[in-house]
Amino acid sequence: MRKIVSLLLFVLCALPVLAQYRNVTFDYERSAFNDGQPLPAESYFLVSGEVTPDVEMVELRIFQASSKDKNVLYQAAWKRPEIKEGNTFQIPVSYKLHSNSEYNIRVAYYKRIDSTSSLKFREQVFQYLDTYVDQSLNVEKNRIRLNTPPRQIIRDLNTIVERSNLYYNNRSNVAFPGFSDMIVRGFENLKNKSLAPGQFNQDKGQGDNKQSLKNDYADEQIQTLKEMIHGEVNAVLNTDLLTVTDSKDIKNYKTEKLRSSLTLNVGYGGVYFNGNVNNLSYDDGLYAGISLPFGNAAFASSFLSKTTLSVGVFLKNFTNAEGQRMSGPILGRPIYAGLGYPILDFLRFNPGVAVLQNASTAPSGISLQKVSIRPFVGLSVDNNLWLGLGKNKL
Repeated sequence: MRKIVSLLLFVLCALPVLAQYRNVTFDYERSAFNDGQPLPAESYFLVSGEVTPDVEMVELRIFQASSKDKNVLYQAAWKRPEIKEGNTFQIPVSYKLHSNSEYNIRVAYYKRIDSTSSLKFREQVFQYLDTYVDQSLNVEKNRIRLNTPPRQIIRDLNTIVERSNLYYNNRSNVAFPGFSDMIVRGFENLKNKSLAPGQFNQDKGQGDNKQSLKNDYADEQIQTLKEMIHGEVNAVLNTDLLTVTDSKDIKNYKTEKLRSSLTLNVGYGGVYFNGNVNNLSYDDGLYAGISLPFGNAAFASSFLSKTTLSVGVFLKNFTNAEGQRMSGPILGRPIYAGLGYPILDFLRFNPGVAVLQNASTAPSGISLQKVSIRPFVGLSVDNNLWLGLGKNKL
């Protein structure tokens, strides 16, 4: 009985976490999700699909639906457990997509490569790096010169490693961090390195033989640096490498269209005209308007998504201490604009300004004469009015 109760408690505790992810099934043959349905918007989702027994890893990447933008917005992967049970992958996508938008998605399937292929790949990477190093320097008669600044050489070498590993990955999550400062100092030491007497033993060299000794010394220095470069790359190449054997590229895949809402606010507020605490001139009344959030709750911070710009109109005209009637321009009623922030789940605090017009002296009709701006504060209740026929988010 205790085990059953414990299991029920575990399930109840896990439900809020599981509910954060909506299930999405990837159809390999059709290159579609959920039988061609749009992807979830503004929520996390879990992508699952079938794999063959030899697939060790599945990687999912999300891009903007633009041929010019190659930056990855989100990347996640599934790795086959050591105990190979079942042939289904599941990839949690902890990234919220925008409503009614399009994205490019790449699903890549990785398989393990054998030791022979791994050795060939390592030798190929070393060859690329060595060739670039040779092109980056010249051995002259009495010195070694670099054709490119050391920092630029390091950036180019990093790019070579990254591009070489474009279709490879590893189960250990070991990513190449870039070449260290020790490699930078190695190139700086070679920069304008002198091959003059005193750098090494040239006593036995004469004529061409002396220059040959210089060249041999330069080659030793360069080869030492190459071996240091190989050693840092080996930290990645010696891992359990996987290679892409199949992939699916889905272009311009749509997300669901969520219906939007317009927030109406109705409240009660007061407008300050002038005076001090002992001689205060103000009036108050009901107001109604709309509230526009500064950010979408799915993407913006909690503060911005809860803060609103509220605009609207007071439902009556005011009267100041002198008995003058205070209306507003254009609508014939005082209008207001302010910031709103919830102080309770149903109540919003609105500080801002009211735009008034002295109706006692201003001409009738639309006019901006005798217009003034005064501070106001109010409390309002918000109500969301759904717009459009889009699908409501879960």
